[in-house]
Amino acid sequence: MAWLVRNRATTVVIGAGIIGASIAYNLARRGAKNVVVVDESRAGSGSTAASLGGFRHQFSNELSVKLSIESIEVIEKFKEHTGFDPLVAHDGYLFLATSEKSFSQLKENRILQESLGVPVDLLTPQELLEHYPFYNFNGVLGGTFCARDGHASTSTIHQGFITKAKELGVELYEDAEVKKIERGGSRVKGVVTTKGEIHSEKAVIAAGAFSGRVGALASVEIPIKPYPRKVFFLTRNLPESIPSQIPLIVDVDSTLAVGRDGMMILFGDNTSTGPSFELSFPQDYEQKVISKLLRRVPSLSHSSISSSVAGLYEMTPDANPISSEIGEVDGLYCCAGFSGHGFMHSPAIGALMAELILDQKPHLDISSYHIKRFENKTQREQLVI
Repeated sequence: MAWLVRNRATTVVIGAGIIGASIAYNLARRGAKNVVVVDESRAGSGSTAASLGGFRHQFSNELSVKLSIESIEVIEKFKEHTGFDPLVAHDGYLFLATSEKSFSQLKENRILQESLGVPVDLLTPQELLEHYPFYNFNGVLGGTFCARDGHASTSTIHQGFITKAKELGVELYEDAEVKKIERGGSRVKGVVTTKGEIHSEKAVIAAGAFSGRVGALASVEIPIKPYPRKVFFLTRNLPESIPSQIPLIVDVDSTLAVGRDGMMILFGDNTSTGPSFELSFPQDYEQKVISKLLRRVPSLSHSSISSSVAGLYEMTPDANPISSEIGEVDGLYCCAGFSGHGFMHSPAIGALMAELILDQKPHLDISSYHIKRFENKTQREQLVI
């Protein structure tokens, strides 16, 4: 086992997924020295590895939309700035509603999004059918479509952050599980890992779905729970009626999502199966999701599932992330709980957290993401996909 080369740091980032990598990179590019990232496994092997790389502007709160605007600009220029090409595709997101409540929410969201400069189309059932005749829109009241939404390569963005961070002096230690966050009274003093101890007065918990467990190592409660999610892929006997490029089509009431990436049709269901660290699903889960799919895209009845990918959504009680200091422990921060949106918001949130850690005023107001909000009733993010 290789032991730590550096046993002292200005900041220790716990978690080398897309969020931890972005924080480390943004700290380093702002001049921070002696930044260390530790991960209990391989960098990016957790939820980041299961991410399909979707990004969208269509959110129900202003901060989330602003994070998307800023992050997507970084993703679009990522090759120019880092040399890593994330293969950006603007195939769009299409949200559909079958209930009056959801349709009203989509229309309300659109007003917000357009007020922030994001063009979003409101489509009638007839317009939807004209654009996407392969889809069964029975019961659909309408939808919203943003052509600026799309997807990119999560692994490329992650590798870009990690590589550039290391070039700027960040040390990465993999297979280094954190066993304890040491405190001197109410202040962070260091992090004890299976590869040794790192003395530091600042630590950032960016461990995704495991952030609650890591918080407990510092005797603090971080209200994040893991929820298993699975996406299925079809590659054989795909009907010619489905174009080679379609948006990710999301039925917000049934939570079925259907999209396409090259020669693959992908689909999944966001209905919760309950919190668990185990990537296990009910015995009839697959068949229920397939039934939802065939109701909406009956031409796929002769196709077969070739593979699937499963990962953990990291959920807070209000489905918004925690991106703040932990009040009761000086020098301890948390950046986790992104409900499946970690990839798309990682560029902006990494920059904002770096500013916070370096005692600078974040350039966007992220106070609504402070952990202390759970002391009071909070507003839940709508249409979490």
